[in-house]
Amino acid sequence: MSFARPRSIVRLVLLGFAAVALPLIAAVITAVVQVDRLARTGQLAVLAAEAATQESRTILENLTAMERSLGQYYVLGDRDFYRTYVGRRRAFEAAARHLAQLDLGEGPYRQLTALLEAEKNVNRRLLIADRPAFADASMVSPTFAVLHERSRDILAENSKRIAVEANTTREAAAELQRTLLLQAAAAVPVALFLAGLFVVLITRPLRQLDNQIRRLGAGSFGEAVAVRGPRDLEELGHRLDWLRRRVLELEEQKTTFLRHISHELKTPLTSIREGAELLLDERTRGLNAEQKDIASIMRDSSQQLQRLIEDLLEFGKHQTPRVEARSREPVVLEQIIRRTLERHSLGRTAKNLHVDLHLQPAEVAGDDKQMSIIVDNLLSNAIKYTPAGGEIRVSLATDGEWATLEVTDSGPGVAPEERERVFEPFYQGNAPYAGPVQGTGLGLTIARQYVQAHNGSIEILDSAQGNGACVRIRLPCADRMQHDSVG
Repeated sequence: MSFARPRSIVRLVLLGFAAVALPLIAAVITAVVQVDRLARTGQLAVLAAEAATQESRTILENLTAMERSLGQYYVLGDRDFYRTYVGRRRAFEAAARHLAQLDLGEGPYRQLTALLEAEKNVNRRLLIADRPAFADASMVSPTFAVLHERSRDILAENSKRIAVEANTTREAAAELQRTLLLQAAAAVPVALFLAGLFVVLITRPLRQLDNQIRRLGAGSFGEAVAVRGPRDLEELGHRLDWLRRRVLELEEQKTTFLRHISHELKTPLTSIREGAELLLDERTRGLNAEQKDIASIMRDSSQQLQRLIEDLLEFGKHQTPRVEARSREPVVLEQIIRRTLERHSLGRTAKNLHVDLHLQPAEVAGDDKQMSIIVDNLLSNAIKYTPAGGEIRVSLATDGEWATLEVTDSGPGVAPEERERVFEPFYQGNAPYAGPVQGTGLGLTIARQYVQAHNGSIEILDSAQGNGACVRIRLPCADRMQHDSVG
């Protein structure tokens, strides 16, 4: 497993946790070891100083007992006091040997050596063949005074040593604290850097996947899907690329199918329309009123069928319709509405529909053909779903920045739960249809695509009359679009 391309995202996450935790764990272990070492060193030093102090006190106590026993021996001549003296002297020598084995330092060791040598001289001078060298006991105290002074010096040095060791331990503790702070100051940034590095390594392929999925969702299938990162995510990227190629194949098949079927349908449809037009031509005689009505129905139905075929072809395009800035031009919505109503005059007349117009002058910047398709789809739906003798209300208003077009019918309306789905391709809803030819369910889909291409919005609302549906479209006015372009 390489560091740059681990086998899986799980391993990369675990490696990230390990890398981030490693400097912190190392800092903790180092701190524990150093603190333990300091504690043991300080404890040994204090114990050694305490042992030296205790042995120094023992030496001083034995010297005092030796002086007292020897003085009593001189005065009373009792051999028991002599034996006591000898026992205390042995204890003195044992304490001196123990003290010499400790790490006293050069000064206290010289003092101890001098004390032992002085004690031997005193012993030789005061005792000869286990008998007093002289009977004057007053010589004992001055002779031992020198030994007491030297033993007190050794005791003072050892007591001072305890204070020195304590200060040394405190200084070592302060130094260790500074060292640990420096280690923490170094370990925490390293851990944060490693955490940031692995966050980038983990999230970068995920962001790549998200961007590729969004691109595919937006309908951009021309560029291959490529994801760099852990091998499992790269494999997922390969699957997404396979899906992209599969969708492209299906899109090509769909386009080919639509082109072929439209071509196959247009040829007989053209013949039907031409025949209907010839029958309705005023120069053609011999048709009664009923035959003319049948010919009119044939002509209208062929026109309706042609528009359905054109809707299928329009929907079969790969890209969402867009309006290039250079192709935008002022479009007078009022003229398009009136022109579209005129084209649907036969359908309105056949169902005896009343149209209530409330139109204000409004211009939008866009494509005249696409605007005509938007208005045509809205009015054709209103005519289809409005029952005979019903009413259609068309209003156009502007507030200076936005033009609002509302087409309201008196048909069955659109249920609230279906108001978003009716804009989906091929979805026709559950409302009963009142026309002779069923639609494809693409009219509102294409209308929304064109509206969004013009930076507008489309929605379905409740009718103000209580029944029917109201389709509202908001489009930016031409002046506002020009101002945004200049800005």
